[in-house]
Amino acid sequence: MTHRNSTPPPSEQWLPALGWLRNYRRATFSADLTAGVITAILLVPQGMAYAVLAGLPPEVGLYASVVPPLLYVLTGTSRAMSVGPVSVAAILVAETLATTGQTAGDENYLAGAILLAALSGAALLLLGALRLGALANFLSHPVLSGFTSAAALIIIASQLGNLTGIPLARGDLWRTVEGLATHALDANGPTLALGVGTTLALIGLRGPLVRLLSRRGMSQDKAQLLGRAAPLLLVILTTTAVATLHLDALGVATVGEIPAGLPQPTLSFLTNPAWRELLLPAFMIAFIGYVESVSVAKVLARKRRQKIDPNQELVALGLSNLGAAVTGTMPVAGGFSRSMVNFAAGAQTQFAALITAILVGTVTLWLTPWFYYLPQAVLAAIIIVSVAPLIDLDTVRESWRYDRADTMSLAITFGGVLVVGLEGGLVLGVLLSVALYQWRAAKPHIALVGRVPGTEHYRNIHRHRVETWPELLLIRIDESLYFANAAYLDQFVANAVAERPQLRHLVFLMNPVNHIDLSAIETLIGLTIGLREAGITVHLAEVKGPVMDRLQESHLLTELPPGRVFLSTEEAVQALTQA
Repeated sequence: MTHRNSTPPPSEQWLPALGWLRNYRRATFSADLTAGVITAILLVPQGMAYAVLAGLPPEVGLYASVVPPLLYVLTGTSRAMSVGPVSVAAILVAETLATTGQTAGDENYLAGAILLAALSGAALLLLGALRLGALANFLSHPVLSGFTSAAALIIIASQLGNLTGIPLARGDLWRTVEGLATHALDANGPTLALGVGTTLALIGLRGPLVRLLSRRGMSQDKAQLLGRAAPLLLVILTTTAVATLHLDALGVATVGEIPAGLPQPTLSFLTNPAWRELLLPAFMIAFIGYVESVSVAKVLARKRRQKIDPNQELVALGLSNLGAAVTGTMPVAGGFSRSMVNFAAGAQTQFAALITAILVGTVTLWLTPWFYYLPQAVLAAIIIVSVAPLIDLDTVRESWRYDRADTMSLAITFGGVLVVGLEGGLVLGVLLSVALYQWRAAKPHIALVGRVPGTEHYRNIHRHRVETWPELLLIRIDESLYFANAAYLDQFVANAVAERPQLRHLVFLMNPVNHIDLSAIETLIGLTIGLREAGITVHLAEVKGPVMDRLQESHLLTELPPGRVFLSTEEAVQALTQA
């Protein structure tokens, strides 16, 4: 039987689009066209909303939805992920620029956002060149859940001023709560009605209306299409209402003039002197955006038995962010909700994203004057409803039932983000996760095993009824051995040996061990020599090939005789119980 090499040719590794273009069909185009249109309907108001969330003019969000996705179309390995502005990156941009003394609307504010996109792109390309796609694995799910949940609360709080018309200074969550409590009576009535009404409408149209229309006989596809078009429909309705009823004269804030046309290419970020103070925040934005994007891409690929290349994703997202910088916009990433809509709408390839970018570009070229009277309260409602699902209570419940240490990681990250900020909270959560891992690994599971009667199976003596021998002890090590847990192994062996005065042979069962570092090697050598002096011979069994290769380069095998290395546990038992 021959096996086909699944590795794509070099041209497709650098330009994955060549792979799906080669087999493109008319039926695929029909599905991509539908998905592209539906995603564009969602992306137009969402892109503007996320730009406002970042403290940028709304057109910047439209710019981020044109060129960056086109670069991902060519270089990305996910068939359905939608790249563009995302909420978490937007709030990170706002927080970063605020800490550097920039104020939204300042001349240098947009320049700072563009530089963040450029530095994020450069960081991602560097990581891609170093083949560090596995870096995303170092951010555990509880830490990511705690981070995104806290970020969602911060994002929601940041939009309450626009939603209600209360003049709130942009600050942290606690200042926002204090401001709301102090100035609650200062809310602008028409703004509050538009904001709360739009929020309730978006919630209602997202689920309940779709189910109601389906029960009334409308096809599921049409009902879902109406639900997904809700943000754009509400933008059109509320903008028309403000313009015809002159609600702006009553204090309803609008986005104002949005320049028509695509942005002019720029390389001004190359001469921006602020790169030193923005370098670390840009890396954080890049890392978080990459983790979010790869998580989305993996979920979607798994649903269709497709593959993604994490290293190529670094390159694709890096080029997308550099494209964002060149076109004068903000950092981009793969958005979860938008990608899920694109996938559910039937997107088969990145051609759907190409259609979406063309449609958004069309809006940017000719239709932006229509958004002059778009209420900022409506954009705030779109942001709030979009990020609310990021508050992940399911993971809190699951981690509490399964592992309280993971709950601690989640809680510390969540609280850290709210107290010390997004970047500091995430770093705190990652450090805590690493510390908990080291703490667990420092006390590995080690089992005394015996043989299940009548079989060649060996199990833990404290969990099963098994045969044991007074002169033979079988110890199974269930973790790799390294400097932090070598002392624990040494103490475990000492205790076990002290309880067995007739012991003559000790066998370490190594089948779960994937790696042994030098410190652990020295511990094993010390155990071998010390036990030999006490009349006990140490043996090894079921050592994996890669581990044995490393042991051949150490002194352990030299010190082991008269101890032996057995291929299986049964072989060791047969040889040593008959000796």
